[in-house]
Amino acid sequence: MKLIARIFLIIIFTYVLSFVLQWWVIIAISFIVGFALYGNGFNVFISGFLGGGLLWLSYAWYLDIKTSAILSEKIVELFPFNDNIFLIIGTGVVGGLCSGLGALTGNSFRLMFVKRKTKSFYS
Repeated sequence: MKLIARIFLIIIFTYVLSFVLQWWVIIAISFIVGFALYGNGFNVFISGFLGGGLLWLSYAWYLDIKTSAILSEKIVELFPFNDNIFLIIGTGVVGGLCSGLGALTGNSFRLMFVKRKTKSFYS
C-alpha cells in the first residue's frame, strides 16, 4: 500500500511543482517522500522509479503529440535509432532513475537516524 501511495505522491507533487521549479524538483520530492514513507531499499527505489518514470514518460508523450513531433524528429536524428518512441522511453528511464535514486537517498537518510535493535546473544 505504501508503494502505491509513494508513486501517487511523487507524481502529484512533482507535476504541480514542476510548473514553478526546475526539472530537478523530481529528485527533491522523491527524497522527501522516501524519507517520510520508509520501507526497504528496493521497494522505495521501485516506487520512485515508477513515479518519476511514468510522469516524465507521459509528459514527454503528451508534448510529442501536442507539437506534432517537430522537435523530437530533429533530436532523434542525432541518435542511432529512427523512431521517436525510443526518445520518449529514454526520457522516462532518465526521469525514473533520477526519481528512484532520490527516493532511495531519502530512505537511506532516514535510516541514519533510526536506532536499530541490537540482537541479544540468546536469540
